[in-house]
Amino acid sequence: MKEIEVRHLYGPVPSRRLGLSLGVDVVPYKVCSYDCIYCQLGRTTRLTSKPEVLIRTDDVIRELQKWLADGHTADYITFSGSGEPTLNAELDEMVGEASLLTDIPIAVITNGSLLSEPAVRAAVSGADLLLPSLDAGTEEVFSLVNRPADGIHFHEVIEGLERTRQEFAGEVWLEVVLVQNLNDSEAELEAMRRIIDRMQPGKVQINTVERPSRSGEALPVSDALLSKACEILGSCSEIVAPAPITTKADHGCESAEDVLLNLLGRRPCKLLDITTGTNLHLHEAVKHLRRLRSKGLVEAVGRTTDPYYRTTGHDWEAPRTSKG
Repeated sequence: MKEIEVRHLYGPVPSRRLGLSLGVDVVPYKVCSYDCIYCQLGRTTRLTSKPEVLIRTDDVIRELQKWLADGHTADYITFSGSGEPTLNAELDEMVGEASLLTDIPIAVITNGSLLSEPAVRAAVSGADLLLPSLDAGTEEVFSLVNRPADGIHFHEVIEGLERTRQEFAGEVWLEVVLVQNLNDSEAELEAMRRIIDRMQPGKVQINTVERPSRSGEALPVSDALLSKACEILGSCSEIVAPAPITTKADHGCESAEDVLLNLLGRRPCKLLDITTGTNLHLHEAVKHLRRLRSKGLVEAVGRTTDPYYRTTGHDWEAPRTSKG
């Protein structure tokens, strides 16, 4: 039997919100409805608000069937990846067929930009968990932080989030990513709180810039400001922190370097993330990273003592750092 090429699954990878998460990438890099200033993947190469068939359901489900047949497991199967998953017009079929294959919960991570459309709300309705984003409380800050495609308007995004919360049968966890001096003012947080009060998500998970941004000059907020934001945004709010992972993934016959390139091509990771989310021993991971760096395929960014590793295969903007 011909070996199935793994093109759309990655991981499982350690997720701060979902434990050990098998990623399902259903859009090509980097098709998105936003060009967020803090994005770890870099500038959006195709900015659009129109769903279309981008990757076929059969291709994704074939890989997932093989992964499950090989005895793998995860805490969640998560539709997300290299862009905005709701831009794939076959997302509803993928979620539906995946849920028939396994008891592993299905999650969809979305920026929420298209949830004002009934067809998009229907596409995510089969998931067990929906994780949309809210990074602003006002139109002006929304434009600065999320840099949306033409035709996406802040008030419609908010209406879509509220309607989705009313209709969605599963859990809804809202993520708020705070960027220093952009959306971290008390006035902006209060505006977000008013939206959250109307939406009533199960959780509000507060995050800040951690992995190096390749999309703009985005800096993290302080721990003190995260705590203040948690107070302002309400009792269902929590600060997202790394979670301990005890399960490791078995990647079968896929080479260690392919595993690393597949992982780091989608999200920068520290060494601990790499060893936690793979079967690689620390020394093995270091050896393979050194080899990939010597080939010019991987680079280290950030702190010299505990850097993030990422691939160099895309034309991504280099991260910027503050001075002084």
